[in-house]
Amino acid sequence: MSEIRPEEIKQAFALFDPQNTGRIEPQAFQQFLNTLGDEELKATIRIPTHPLSLEEFTTLVSRYNDDKSKDPEEPYRRAFKSINRDGSGHVSAQELKVALESFLGPNVLSEADVDEIITEGDVSGDGRITLEEFLKIVHKSEQKHRGEHVL
Repeated sequence: MSEIRPEEIKQAFALFDPQNTGRIEPQAFQQFLNTLGDEELKATIRIPTHPLSLEEFTTLVSRYNDDKSKDPEEPYRRAFKSINRDGSGHVSAQELKVALESFLGPNVLSEADVDEIITEGDVSGDGRITLEEFLKIVHKSEQKHRGEHVL
């Protein structure tokens, strides 16, 4: 069984550590496992009770076989689908707020923060985020996390 590439693990960690604290909360790790949609993996991994460092996260996630998905964006597509609870193909500010609160905890981001994320990512200007816009936000976040200059 092959493992997810180290860069993919770092990218997943960055997605669930948007404040760049170097740790992800157990609830965010649970959400990550739910996003993968791999029931076998969820059954084999015990959710820790403390925030995870990248090293701990890597150890736990390394059990996941990367041949389950040939598309490196598949975990993000699943995340989008889980956030887009009404199945409309768009994520509203309210859906995004609910998802971020489940990842980060309540009251970490203000309404203004969520609106800013929507505004920044909403290329079409309709007040909602499409899958394509969501993937651009994720990639931009990953670039920032790696210390790359992002416009």
